[in-house]
Amino acid sequence: MKLRDKVPKFLDLVKLKSIYLKNKNILNKNFNHYIVIGIGGSTQGSKAINSFLNEQKVLYFDHLNFASITRTLNSINLKKTGFIFVSKSGSTSETLTLFDYLSIELEDKIDISKHFYTITEIRSSPLHDLSVHKSIEIIEFDNDIGGRFSIFSNASLVPGFVFKEKLIDDFFDGAEKGLKVKKNAKDEANKDFDLLKKGKIINANLVYGDELHELANWKKQLFSESLGKNSKGVMPIVSKMTKDQHSLLQLFLDGPKNIFFEIMSLNYDHPNLLNITLNNHKTAMHEAIIKEIGEVRERIFKENDIIDLGSYFCFEIIRVLYLSELMKVDPFTQDAIEIQKNLLK
Repeated sequence: MKLRDKVPKFLDLVKLKSIYLKNKNILNKNFNHYIVIGIGGSTQGSKAINSFLNEQKVLYFDHLNFASITRTLNSINLKKTGFIFVSKSGSTSETLTLFDYLSIELEDKIDISKHFYTITEIRSSPLHDLSVHKSIEIIEFDNDIGGRFSIFSNASLVPGFVFKEKLIDDFFDGAEKGLKVKKNAKDEANKDFDLLKKGKIINANLVYGDELHELANWKKQLFSESLGKNSKGVMPIVSKMTKDQHSLLQLFLDGPKNIFFEIMSLNYDHPNLLNITLNNHKTAMHEAIIKEIGEVRERIFKENDIIDLGSYFCFEIIRVLYLSELMKVDPFTQDAIEIQKNLLK
């Protein structure tokens, strides 16, 4: 789909907001916590939102770490906790495993039909059919919207704003703002393409501010799954600063010249010694890359600025779509993933 054509379904903001508003009240607002269960694009969008807002009441099982899951379950009041299972296809192996495990683990502790929720396509699938069988409420995951493009859909918004509903208007205002600067995103894509032609195929995202780490992970998936086709692609890496300055900086500045850099930093509302020092390191890193490499881009976010966050999501999606046109790859497929899935036992 080319951006000069009609607006893609995953950027039809008016409709997507309307759908969210119709579904948000399905969740029990009296719970103290929600645990979101899913993998990849099914959960990364809402995780980026909650991390940016420093929302501690929404937790994630996006892994199969038994010890971590057990610690989490033992640390919360299960009777005041909801569980949201997210899988577009309804057949994601890890999500189904966690559904089975938690169903057995919690069946004597809570009423699963009142504490479990599912976000999946409305069609027969293992997760959908299990949910029907157990009388679990199902929220639709639009079958025309892929996981990595689902940031403005139920999959990301319902768990992303469960405790922050009042921010949804600002979030969509930001997204509208992002749509209005498509030319800027196109210019960025052209710069990316020029760098790729020069052999700079690694995109290092240097993150200053832990609240941005999951946002960078969201971008990592967007770029790698959308563009990694036909022996082409951009290899995005996420580097948490200042920690990685003590392990990767030597390589970044004096290693192979196949990396292009983007700094993501947070401008905190109440500077203190730690935040000031973090910012000083960021400024020094910016100057070092300019000196040794010659070019770096920087994206500064204001703390809790949900308008800016909505704009950024929209901007990066448009950027990757333009870049896919230049690279002549289909951004919506991910056929190679099936190789591993077919070998899964």
